[in-house]
Amino acid sequence: MKSLFYPRSVVIVGVSDTPGNLGRMIAENLNIFSFPGDVYLVGRNGGRMGKRPIYQTVEDVRGNPELAVILIPAPYVPEALEACGRKGIRWVVIESGGFGEYTEERREIEQRLLLIAEHYGIRFVGPNCISIVNLDNGLVLPFMPMDPAVMRKGGVSLISQSGGIVFGGIKLFSCENIGVNKLISIGNKLDLNENDYLEYLIEDPETRIIGLYLESVSDGRRLMRLAASTDKPVVILKSNTGPASNEIARFHTSALAGNDRVCDAAMAQAGMHRVHSLSGMADLLKIFQLPPMAGSNLAIIGRSGGQIVMAADAASANGFRLIRFPDTLFKQIGKKTRAKVIRMTNPLDMGDVFDLAFYAEVVEAVLAEDAVDGVLLQHLHGRGPETEATLALIENIQVLSRKYQKPVALCIMAERDEWFKLKTFTDFPLFLEPAQALRALAASRRQAERRRNPRIPIQTTDRHLPGASRMAGIKHTFERLAAAGFKIADYTLARNCEEALRAADRIGFPVALKIASNEVVHKTDAGGVRININNRRELGVAFDEMHDRFAALLSQDKVAFTVQKMAPSGVEVILGASHDPEFGPVVLFGLGGVYVELFQDVAMRVAPVSEAEAAEMIKQIRGGALLIGFRGRPPADTASLKRLIVAFSQILIESPEIKELEINPLTVLVAGSGCIAVDARMQVRQSENVKMG
Repeated sequence: MKSLFYPRSVVIVGVSDTPGNLGRMIAENLNIFSFPGDVYLVGRNGGRMGKRPIYQTVEDVRGNPELAVILIPAPYVPEALEACGRKGIRWVVIESGGFGEYTEERREIEQRLLLIAEHYGIRFVGPNCISIVNLDNGLVLPFMPMDPAVMRKGGVSLISQSGGIVFGGIKLFSCENIGVNKLISIGNKLDLNENDYLEYLIEDPETRIIGLYLESVSDGRRLMRLAASTDKPVVILKSNTGPASNEIARFHTSALAGNDRVCDAAMAQAGMHRVHSLSGMADLLKIFQLPPMAGSNLAIIGRSGGQIVMAADAASANGFRLIRFPDTLFKQIGKKTRAKVIRMTNPLDMGDVFDLAFYAEVVEAVLAEDAVDGVLLQHLHGRGPETEATLALIENIQVLSRKYQKPVALCIMAERDEWFKLKTFTDFPLFLEPAQALRALAASRRQAERRRNPRIPIQTTDRHLPGASRMAGIKHTFERLAAAGFKIADYTLARNCEEALRAADRIGFPVALKIASNEVVHKTDAGGVRININNRRELGVAFDEMHDRFAALLSQDKVAFTVQKMAPSGVEVILGASHDPEFGPVVLFGLGGVYVELFQDVAMRVAPVSEAEAAEMIKQIRGGALLIGFRGRPPADTASLKRLIVAFSQILIESPEIKELEINPLTVLVAGSGCIAVDARMQVRQSENVKMG
């Protein structure tokens, strides 16, 4: 893919001598940004553009361009692409719009493009995009005028499904002093998609930080695998977050695992940093230009008492610890100031100190402490004479941050003209408010933790197995779980009262009686569950009542019941699994029973799940306190639970025919006693010839 970003020559197809021609603008951008390679122009009417001739066909070009840029009406693009293939051009950017995004009828043109590209071995960007910007070599291909004055060169590269986001990013990054390297508008991503570009940028030595804007995910598991493979921060802004089109009535898991919640969990699992706005992306791109936040120990220094109090609140909300400064540090600071001017606490309020050079001394003294992982410095800038002192402070902070390899998040509030004056004279990241900076520092801490503990690569699975599906029987479902190591509460299927009584005699009272029909979705709500039945008389009465109820609702062959041994007391949890269209098999964990959908206190991961990730899932839910012991209750067997979460996730990898699977409840017994699966449901694709009964 290097030829796409670093071609020695470019041909632009769709140039005319008309002043408003967009192809001309591409050529002008290449001139303005001093692209060093050869540039050839093609347009059906010929002519000239300055000193360059406009050839009438690609074949007329005397050289051998490495890259073609096509900007002509959509119906003519296949012909132009074929001409590029005959010429030996293997990399193409199709900026033209009006394909499948315009009408369904235009998808036929897209298929022609794919066939032509396959025939000639062409890889192409787009269509319907504004193309590529590479500031490293001046390859600037958008059809709109680009200004070098507002594009600072740096280490940030952005992949975007929207051309408007690229242009918006250019403007915002310019205001935030964020230097960019490569900007890629991927458009309809008909051939090359976000994963292809991400794979290249991970290896690109000029790219240090990667941004992504996506409206859809081409292959979620490949995206996760790539992101998990790199030490480079990957910041992702994912929009188009509509609800999942799942069979919500059948499974708790479907109702809870909406597409965006799965996407959120998958990105975090792969070590990506998700944001929800361009400004949020800019904050993280800024913080990743500083040394990493290696831990949670934070020092807050400020000039405004109110601001640092809010900073302390935000620090707590983001999981930071405000450690107590050692007495030696206070003595060192005390030598530089008058008594009682500074109250020796963390946060450190320096509102009565007007010597900004002393601020830098205090910051250095704090950074020198081994226990301090990073600093938030809040500064209220005054107009006029203080400008030079503030600029000197920023420069000193920049030097100190590099010297101690710790981040200093600098928050400055100033009048509008002063704010931009400060940003004009420095490229050091500046934030407006402490809360904004602390969210960014939390991302820096996550990135540092990720580098210490690399993510387990996500393996490829078949995400879109064909075939209709139906519910598996309870016997087959329990057998599959038992084969994976789950202990199942003893049970027997019964179709009449005599069979139920014999089953209870064998199992031993107390028992539970449950409707076993797949047509009954939520058994408890439908009156299909009776628990703690203690003798034959109670069971007979319960069976007759339940049989009469469901015999009136279901056909005779669908009326069956489960008699099951009552599980010992424990914490009820749910394990659920479903297939996400973008990320494949997904595991859901939360407190079980009938309230799981009401409280929606769940954690999700893309399968397979490691034991460390299973431990994270248990800690993530608010109800996890019940598992570690609450108000005198003994701790539950979380060690066994972690192993079963891993085993549950592995079922999905080994048995891709399973569309959905749910254990609710799984009873977690006291530590050392294991877990017992009490009820389960499974949906399997019929095309796999799986036994359903």
